[in-house]
Amino acid sequence: MNETGRYAHRRGIHCESACQCAVLAAGGYDVDEEIVFGLDGGFGFSFFPANGNAPDIVVGKQAIMPLRAARLMGVEVATHTPKSGDGLAKLLASAPAVMTRVDLGLLPYWGLEGRTSFGGYFVNVVRPLGADAFEVSDPAFDAPVTVSAGELQAARSSRNSPPLNPDWKVYVFGAPRRTPQLDRVGPVAVRTLCREILKPGSRNLGIPGMKLLATTAASWPQSKHGEVEDVDLTGRVVRTDALARQLLHLGRQIESFGTGGGLFRPMIGRYLTRVADSTGETRYADAASQFLDSGRLWSNLGSALLTAGTATARDDLKTLVDAVADTARSAMDVEKRALTALTTL
Repeated sequence: MNETGRYAHRRGIHCESACQCAVLAAGGYDVDEEIVFGLDGGFGFSFFPANGNAPDIVVGKQAIMPLRAARLMGVEVATHTPKSGDGLAKLLASAPAVMTRVDLGLLPYWGLEGRTSFGGYFVNVVRPLGADAFEVSDPAFDAPVTVSAGELQAARSSRNSPPLNPDWKVYVFGAPRRTPQLDRVGPVAVRTLCREILKPGSRNLGIPGMKLLATTAASWPQSKHGEVEDVDLTGRVVRTDALARQLLHLGRQIESFGTGGGLFRPMIGRYLTRVADSTGETRYADAASQFLDSGRLWSNLGSALLTAGTATARDDLKTLVDAVADTARSAMDVEKRALTALTTL
């Protein structure tokens, strides 16, 4: 089916939502990315400390591929785990594209050389190119890219990013059968979002996760030590301090890894604005403004961490560690106020 040309590559902000939008568009249904993002209900905060001096993981979401938006649109989504290029090609014989979970650090065109890992990334695999390569549609780039079958296999099978390993998962979407009414389903998604961020049931998630980041970051100068290999912002492999790697990795997680900047906060702000417009309820707009404020806090931190790169002296890195803790606390306060106000709706 991919040979019909129905799939069209498009840039996006959030890899998971943008890939879904592109596949849905191939099925004849155009939907804005922030709507899919908001209805899916994966937004939030996750913090996963790593062992030793490996970088701790921060994600601006709490669920990967919850598929709530797809269910609201009546889209049947089949999950597969093909462990070979041939298996992937067979799925593409009857689908315009296959949404594929990968380790971003092992996608060759990102230039990270596997030294930074994030196994919660998504691309759409569009078609095989002979027996040894695939055309890949990555919403972070202007055009599709060619990835060898071996490289794609490595990115799909990576075990470098626990607990966010890709686990070979791919998704095949059916055609949408209905259009969600945002004034009806939008508030339901917001209530779910509030519940799962304010009281997530895990200290690694939501508001408790932000608090854990703030307290854990203070220990990074002790736990993240020694010389390690990393990739700088130009794609060069460098030797650097483990603390510098942690801070650069966090900067990428905030600004670069398919978040659209600000750890998804501006994106959820746009979704809340759309809900406010559809319902006429101004309190959604108030919360949207607060999440935009939080997004600016996260973006300011992310930009500072990326600017510092891998070449900053260790004493200066400790100042950035303080900024991480301060930002986490400040953003936590802003977001908690916004979410608490929304629980009354």
